[in-house]
Amino acid sequence: MAQLEIDTLDPTRRVSFHDELYLGETHTPVQSTCRRIFKMDMQDIANSTVVLADVRRGSGRGTGTSMELMFAHIKNKIIILWADENDLIHPFYESIYTEKYFTLDECLEAITYYY
Repeated sequence: MAQLEIDTLDPTRRVSFHDELYLGETHTPVQSTCRRIFKMDMQDIANSTVVLADVRRGSGRGTGTSMELMFAHIKNKIIILWADENDLIHPFYESIYTEKYFTLDECLEAITYYY
């Protein structure tokens, strides 16, 4: 699929707080680092039209993904899930997404309808 002509935000563009905590690359107290990243992530979601969430089993999804998706849902954002076809998705995820697909190309195609 051709590259989309929309602005995107990569949630991993900032250094992972896991990297900062375990590599000791910051002098910032741990709580401040976590809170800073949390607030910036919430601002990204609040300023977005569509949220694409990779919830495939091997994607590393976790507590942060769940919390961010609930925030997106509360903010009435369009949520596109990229899931594994044979994966059992948590009922909360099943209740809050707008559309769910099993390939990245399908997800990207769906996103174009909202722009």
